[in-house]
Amino acid sequence: MPMSLRPVSRAQVFYLVDQALYSQAQQRMFEADDSPTYQLLYLQTPYRQHAAHGPLLVLPSTADAQAILARWVEQGVAIEIHSHHPFSTLVEHWRSLTQVRRQEGPPALFRYADPRLYAGLEAALSPHEIARLLGPAHLMHGFAAGKAWRLKLPDSQLAFSSEEFVLTMAHQRALEAWREGVFSSRLAEEYELPEACVLTWLEQMKALAFPTEHAQWEGCRVLAEAGRRSPLSDRQMDRLGHHAYPWQQRLAQLRVLATTAHEPDEAIS
Repeated sequence: MPMSLRPVSRAQVFYLVDQALYSQAQQRMFEADDSPTYQLLYLQTPYRQHAAHGPLLVLPSTADAQAILARWVEQGVAIEIHSHHPFSTLVEHWRSLTQVRRQEGPPALFRYADPRLYAGLEAALSPHEIARLLGPAHLMHGFAAGKAWRLKLPDSQLAFSSEEFVLTMAHQRALEAWREGVFSSRLAEEYELPEACVLTWLEQMKALAFPTEHAQWEGCRVLAEAGRRSPLSDRQMDRLGHHAYPWQQRLAQLRVLATTAHEPDEAIS
């Protein structure tokens, strides 16, 4: 069914809530608002069995309820959306983004209600990609890792359409870089480390073939907990990378090396 192009008379403020981030969203919504307009967006999709933990679109009916939802935006579990179009049009739009095609690999579930997604993608999107993601909205904004992000329709002449959004390699690199930046910043703050040191550790974990972001972050945390303030030396990298061990075994070796090594620790400042 094509999306309605008939706008309502004035802009309304909607909220897109990620129930995977806030499992009590429905309960809190009804406590705050007796008669909200809402929709579980995974209903009528192949992911309907996950609807109670998926995206929730809400149009609050009172100012008090809207204020509560605005706080959820600040807490990083919801997205604020501005649109002149009716609720049903927004429902159709977001459901059309449930799965997206990737430039490489099979189609992917697109976590479009997760504010962190747009924080990572923001700088890598073209005007047409922004228009496709916004659809019938002209503005959406939220917070991720304590920082605000904002997507705004770059050109009023860019009408929304149902053409597919493709998740490119550039998008995926931008998301990875954002996640690494958040991790390195938090680890550096927690252990009073230079962020440049943590970023170097991340590159070393990749060189040691730690296969996932989680594994790479675990390796960095091992070094931080051991009190290191410098990258691994070439000799240490050679010792760890000499054998094709599973990464869990390599992580255990890294823990031993980090707590027993006596090489000079030249700090990065």
